[in-house]
This record gives sequence, structure tokens and C-alpha cells, in this order.
Amino acid sequence: MKLQHLQYITEIENCGSITKAAEKLYVSQPYLSKILRETEEEFQITIFARGKNGIRLTESGRLFIDMSKDLLDSAGKFHKTFEERRSSNRLRVSSFMSSHAIDAFIRMVETIPEADLRFSYKEGNNQSVINDIYTNSADIGVIMVTKANENLARDLLHVRRIACRPVFDMGSFLVVRTGHPLLAKKEPLVLEDIYDYNFVVYPMEHGSDRRALENVYNDTPLDLVNWNRIRQVIYVHSRSALHNILTRTDYISFGGVNMLESERNFQITSIPFPFTQKQAAEAGSRNVLCCIYLKDRELPPAAKLFEQALFQYYGGKEAETLPKFST
Repeated sequence: MKLQHLQYITEIENCGSITKAAEKLYVSQPYLSKILRETEEEFQITIFARGKNGIRLTESGRLFIDMSKDLLDSAGKFHKTFEERRSSNRLRVSSFMSSHAIDAFIRMVETIPEADLRFSYKEGNNQSVINDIYTNSADIGVIMVTKANENLARDLLHVRRIACRPVFDMGSFLVVRTGHPLLAKKEPLVLEDIYDYNFVVYPMEHGSDRRALENVYNDTPLDLVNWNRIRQVIYVHSRSALHNILTRTDYISFGGVNMLESERNFQITSIPFPFTQKQAAEAGSRNVLCCIYLKDRELPPAAKLFEQALFQYYGGKEAETLPKFST
């Protein structure tokens, strides 16, 4: 049985006549009759009953036609899927919530304004990004490797044969609006200064416990904060909510180094976290933006373009702090 023969027979049903179907398909009537006869013999059924008024479907024929249409529809979706995979303008990105990654993505898109493209950009936590790459739900991913999760990430990526390229160390920063009172402070910022302000953070679930922690950054600076002294904390689940609160209030958040033009475009800036010298030495600076993808599969052209943009605009910053990360 060939898919083309199923198409021919369903066309007979559509036209209600072998002659009309042959004309529409640009084949001879004897040839189409031969295909119908051979198919009926193969499946030991009669698809069409012939009568004075033409042909009509038998009970078995109706089942055959219905199943043929389902099979042809599935085959069409199958071909479409792999045609899209071959397209140089197809891209699926999975990233943890990062302004730097989406900024590189947008800058890449702006370089190809005339191209036909089918891109998707999904945000989640590190685990969901790794799962998307492993299950081929995404072509390329962006994760945050911290001092706390580095060993776990290394092992998981190794087992799943996922390559990991460090882009840059984002460091540990406080994030505030431009014009925030903390920016006018002349003396070096100390931890005590932040207790005059409220915080907006991403929640992080650990079993049944909710912790007021930004879920992609090193725990160390957050653990130094006495949360009992913070009067108001707002938990958000999107960067848009975070940005809106930051730009319209004096709330503080946790994050990384400024992305390009963040002050001009988004009225948000970063302040180095107020570590003491001893705390800085103990904590280190290890919040590394990393690009991941399957080792044994060549990146689609558009994924290579995104990776290139990520390194072009953000690669190399604080490069001396990057870990030796080989998976």
C-alpha cells in the first residue's frame, strides 16, 4: 500500500466518480481503476459499490476512507515537521528568566528583518531548560550556573550529553531604578543601607518551604540579608512584573550586571552587592550565564546565529572568573 494510492482512492470518493477523479488527478481511468481493484484485493474488501447511479461507499469502504484520511493527515504533519526542521529560519530557544538572553535574541532578530522565520522563545527555570534540550523541545538553551549548583549541573549535563559553553559571569548585584536614592549615596554601600527599602523577588520552592530567593542567583548574598528586617516583600513570576515594580517604586531586587543600554531603555541599573572584603572572598563570584545544546546534534543555522549574538554582546565580560566547565 502506498500513500499515493490512498490519495487516489479518497479522491474517487470526493469526486463521486472514477472518471472525474482520473481527470482531476491527471491519470488515465484504466490506471485508476487498476489501483482501486488492487487495493480492494489487498485488503479483501469492496470499497465502492457500483450501480446505475454511479458508485457509493460500502460500510467497509467508509471505514477505509475515514482511516485513509486520518493517515494522510498524519503523514502531512510528519512531512511538515521535518521540512520546518530543515529550514534555516527555524529556532526554538529555552532560557531561564534573563534580560541578557532575551536582549541578545532581540538584537539577533533585528539583523534579519526581511527573512521569513518561525522562532519561539520560552522561559523557565534551569531544570526545565535542560529538559527542553534533552527532549529536543528546544534547539538551544540558556541556563545560570551558580557556585551552589555547579557540580549538580555538571553531572546532569554530562549524563544527558549536553554541551555547555560559559558566556560570562553576571556577578551578584542589587537591581534598582535609575534615580533610586541608593545611587545618590556618596559613601560605599553597606548591607545596613538596604534595610530602609522593600524588596521584589522571584519565589523559589524547596519542598513545602517558600524562600524569598531569586531562583537563578547565588544563595550567598541572599543569605546575608536579615529578612526579618525587610518590611515588605513582593513575589513575582515574570520579568515584566519585576520591571514594572522596580521602575515605579524604590523597591530593590537581586540580579546580575547591567545588560546593554538597560538604563536608557528600561530605566533600571545594577549596584554591586555590598559584600565586606571577607564576605566577598568567601562567596566568590560565580553566577555564570551558559549556553547549552545537545552534543551529538548540529545546531540549526538560526541557533548558531543566536549563540553568536549571545557571545558578541555579552561574551567575555568578567571572563577571568569563568569556571573550567567541560561536559
